[in-house]
Amino acid sequence: MAASRAVGGLYEACIGVPEFEPALQYWAAFGFRAGPRGALTASEAKRAYGVESRLESIRLYHGEADHGLIRLMKWDKPVNGGAGLAPYRAHGSRWHGQFVRNAADIHHHAKAAKAKGAAITDLPPAFIDMSAHNPALFGGRAFTPFADKLIAVSEYTLIQPLSRQALLQRFNYDSRLMGRFVDDCLFPATHVIHAGMMFTSDDPKAVDFYDQVLGLKRVSALDMLWEKTTIQREAFDLVPADTYTAYIFEEPRSGPDNDTRRSGRLLMFRFGTKSNLSDRKHVFSPGALGPSLFTWRVRDLAETRAACQAAGCRDVSDIGNDEFGNGCFTCTTPDSFVWTFVQTTAAEVACLGV
Repeated sequence: MAASRAVGGLYEACIGVPEFEPALQYWAAFGFRAGPRGALTASEAKRAYGVESRLESIRLYHGEADHGLIRLMKWDKPVNGGAGLAPYRAHGSRWHGQFVRNAADIHHHAKAAKAKGAAITDLPPAFIDMSAHNPALFGGRAFTPFADKLIAVSEYTLIQPLSRQALLQRFNYDSRLMGRFVDDCLFPATHVIHAGMMFTSDDPKAVDFYDQVLGLKRVSALDMLWEKTTIQREAFDLVPADTYTAYIFEEPRSGPDNDTRRSGRLLMFRFGTKSNLSDRKHVFSPGALGPSLFTWRVRDLAETRAACQAAGCRDVSDIGNDEFGNGCFTCTTPDSFVWTFVQTTAAEVACLGV
């Protein structure tokens, strides 16, 4: 594996919006606050993102997090209206994950919003029993309901026209580096802890870019058969013939257990071509409304760009400034996702936190 070019965890989840104010209000409910604003002319945006439209953006901060941020992108001429309420199951699909204190509370708000006519698709919070797979927590024996403390996660899928969220609630365990909570908000939550990405390919090497070029840590690669799936059956609209491979990539500093594992992960789901996923890459790419881009900071932008070209990335842009004045370039990686890589600074590396 190459020396790490990536710095820290996933930097930003970028969301195309028609107007800023409703989006700012929505994300404030999860503890995000407005940070710097920036703009690009149509020609500058064409160079940076391949979209010829004037662009205004706001970066949203969350507590003291140095990664897992949100960038709201307002295009004068959006290329399309985004994925809308389409399910996760699609080639090019993107979403992001956060930990929350109370997933059921958010679910209740969604029910109330749907009753008023809001466009929402969701799945009730699903139970993930971690106790059943961790006998070491109970001295090597099986977990006993109503006697032992249950170790679990509840996952709530919430899809709206401009947001696609996997909201997770922990029960009876902590992971101190896996996201910090902001509690002074409507829905106490962490910053973005992972990017979710789904694509179609029969080539297992399609994801090699992330460890061999970016230098991320490949934590796992699990071949998932129908019989092994639980909550994924509904979240991914699986049918019995489906098989897929689930990959986890983490930033280089991330450790092997709950005390050392860090947020800012990539969760990638590779389906074979026989699964016949719809191709929706264009509605999850820059210029679209809704989730449309992820960014990562790198140590040396020019060197990373050359490495991307050598690795077969397509549509590699020239290096220039983004709307916040940071050096960046955009490319399409071998798995067909569009990424923007941002130059970090020595000061950022020196004070890189958790």
